[in-house]
Amino acid sequence: MHWVNRILLAGLVAALVAWGPKQLELAAGTDELDRVERERDELAGANAALRDEIGALQAEVRALKTDPAEVARIAREDLNLVGVGEVVFEVERSRSKAPVESP
Repeated sequence: MHWVNRILLAGLVAALVAWGPKQLELAAGTDELDRVERERDELAGANAALRDEIGALQAEVRALKTDPAEVARIAREDLNLVGVGEVVFEVERSRSKAPVESP
C-alpha cells in the first residue's frame, strides 16, 4: 500500500501545481479588473458628454442653415459686423476708482 500513497501524493502535487498558479492569477487580477472597469465607466461618461455636445452642435448647424436671424446674431456677436444702414456708436466707460476709506 506504500506505492498507492506515493501515487496519490504525486497526483495531489500535480493537481496543486496545475491549479495553484491559475488561482493566484485570478486573485491578483481583481485589482486590474477593477481598474479596467473604472476606466470603462469613465469612458462611458465621457462618451455621453460628447454625444450631448454633438447634439448641441448639430442643433446649432440646423439653426444656421435655416434661420437668418441666427446668422445675423452670430455675425454681430462673434464677427462684430453691422447691417446695411446701421450706425455704430462706440461707448467708452470711464474707470472710476473705488473711494479709499481713511482710518
